[in-house]
Parts: sequence; C-alpha cells; structure tokens
Amino acid sequence: MKKIKNKRGEIVELKTGSELRAEMKNIALKDKRLAVSADSLVKGNSSFLYRSYLDHNAVTVKDVARAFGFENIGMEQVRALYENDNTKPLFNTIVEDGIRIGYAKQGRAAQLVAKTVPIDQQTYQWYYIDDPDKDELDFSYVGQAAPIPTAVIKIDGSRIIRVFKRGAGVEITDEARSMNIDMLALHVQLRGQRLGRTDEYRAVERLLNGYFDDGADAAPTLGVKTANELKLTDAWYAAQYMQDKFGFTPKVAVMNLKTAEMWASQKEDSGNLIFLQEVRNGDMPDFINAAPFVSDQMPDNRIMLVDTDYALVNYQYKPLSVETDRNVKTQVEGSYATVTDEYVPFQKNARLILTLDQAR
Repeated sequence: MKKIKNKRGEIVELKTGSELRAEMKNIALKDKRLAVSADSLVKGNSSFLYRSYLDHNAVTVKDVARAFGFENIGMEQVRALYENDNTKPLFNTIVEDGIRIGYAKQGRAAQLVAKTVPIDQQTYQWYYIDDPDKDELDFSYVGQAAPIPTAVIKIDGSRIIRVFKRGAGVEITDEARSMNIDMLALHVQLRGQRLGRTDEYRAVERLLNGYFDDGADAAPTLGVKTANELKLTDAWYAAQYMQDKFGFTPKVAVMNLKTAEMWASQKEDSGNLIFLQEVRNGDMPDFINAAPFVSDQMPDNRIMLVDTDYALVNYQYKPLSVETDRNVKTQVEGSYATVTDEYVPFQKNARLILTLDQAR
C-alpha cells in the first residue's frame, strides 16, 4: 500500500492488489446499476470504480501517479503501467481522460441535450404531460373555491425506453507498448473525437425522427411560403410560428451543408449577399435568433428548429468508463470504453421541422 496526503490534508493509504479489488467491488455493489456486473468490472479494472475510489479518498490521478514513482507520467512507456496489475486501474483512468478530452473537442451532442437523466435500470417508463397542446401558457384566473387548472404527468405503459451499451476500444500490440503515455494520449483523444461524432449523429437522428416507431414523439412540420425557395421571411415566420403555436423558442437551427449554403447565399433585391460579412469572416449566419448547427444527418430541404431547453433528454444507465479485457479473436489485450444510454425527445413540440420543398 502507498501512503499519500489527500486534498483534505489527511494521510491515506492507497490500496493495491486484492485489497484494492475488494474496495472497488464494494463500490460496485452499492450502486444498483453496477451490482450485477461487479465482478467483471473489478476484473476489468474499471476506471469508473477506480475514479470513485480515488474520489472517496480525496486524491487525484496525478497524486496517485506520483505515489507510484511517476513524476512525469507522460514520458513513461505504456508497458510501465499496462503490465503492472497495481497500476492497470490507473492506466484505464488515464485512457478515459484522453477519450473525454477528444470527445470534448469534437462532440456536439451536449449542445442539443436539455438534461442527462441517470436511471437505475436499462428500461425506463415514458413520462408525459397529458394534453400539453391544450395547456395555458400563463396562470389562469381562478374563482373562489373553483378548481385550479392542472397539467397531469402520466406514465404511458405501452411505451418503454430502453438504453443500450455502446463501446469502442484501443488495443496495443506488444511492440507498440514502448510508446510513451503522451503519444498514447493523442491516439485515444482521436478515438474520443470519433465517439463524439457518433453521439452527435444519434442525437440529431432522434430529434429528426423521434424515438417511438408509431410517431408518438414526432416533431411538427411547417412549409415555406413558396416551395423550393428559402427566404429570410421564411426563417422569421418559422421562429414566430414555433413561439406562437407551441410556446417554445428556437435556440439551434440544424441543417446539412447544402441547405446551409442555400441559407448563407440569401440575397437582397440589389443582388448583394445579405450575409456578406459573415461569409467573409468564415462564420455561419444565424437562422434569425437560432444558432446554426450543420450536420450531414439532416436530409436536403429540411431545417430543424430546436429549443434545446426542452427538446431532448439523455437517459444514462452507466456513464463512460474504461475497462481492460482480452480480445478472444486477436488474443490481444486492450482497453475498452463503454457507456449505456439513449437519446429520447422530451417535448415533441420543442422542435419544428421546416420543409423547404413544401408550401405552407
């Protein structure tokens, strides 16, 4: 065991070997989401369990690295940690940090999510407000002893939300373990960048098509004044329509690059570009007050206005973590990042799809 001073000024003993595995298993058993797979998480040196253990002891990853004699851990070879059972949990935590950095650089799904909701099982009930379209947008006058109008939150038992485990890994050949941690960090950051793009695609797809096959959470649509034409007034009308009809304010406008070019090419009657300055600066002009969000997941002739405060929820059963496992096909051991979650629209009218090929 290693003795170390934590952030609270206390001297704590960092456990290793069987004692550390016992502590990590206790952490898993206390979490309903993890209890069933506690043994496999411990065997895989789960970064989630190890980070929870470090947080409980009020120490950081860097503190632990120094305790193991790694003053500049970035210069250490991968094998120095990866082939040491006592530092494998630390190694997986470093890999997780790298993935998160890459995810943060590229991942834009968070820009579309109203809230991440932790859940304690892999199926979840769908909660909804009964007749939301009929709800008053403001307080109503209530007579003496008269009933107060209410919005009723209900469960639709016929619709169940299911979350699924997703993962991506990094396998390192024996020869490549001579690379240092800083070089590995670039590779895992790139992996995190790709994961960020995947999440973004999933979020846009759910906003566009909804979660339920029967269309219960499908977004409303609105045409333009003249089919196959996009005018500045169409954007203004759509934003006002969404606010007036549904009471939601668009904060993001999602479109593909072809449609974005159509929007940026708006011209005045004189023939001059309306957004000339934005184009010169390399900026994407706002869609009225909605920030542009360019995604190739959007089809041509579609612009989706999104009130990001209410449109989409991320149901998360198990957060991102990294575990060690051996690939039975390649006989190579690797570190594998997994997350168990799903994106589901929260309020269907918090998004509006503008159909440019249809007249309103």
